[in-house]
Amino acid sequence: MKPPICAICHKRFESGGGLVYFKEDNEDIEFNKRLSQPDFVGHPTNAFWFCELHINKAKELSHLSKRAAFEKLRE
Repeated sequence: MKPPICAICHKRFESGGGLVYFKEDNEDIEFNKRLSQPDFVGHPTNAFWFCELHINKAKELSHLSKRAAFEKLRE
């Protein structure tokens, strides 16, 4: 797992934020299948950390793919 650093503002945090999973695209599905294999280590490609300032908006967009969600988050 990646450490809790906001994917938008790059703030490192210990509380107040959280991990948001966006809708998997084909790339995410393939990689995340490998994560379930024994001895495979990694971070889900559709999961991102967000600080307390950005988590609510990210959660609202979790039904989108990561690419679509990040386009809206950066507006």
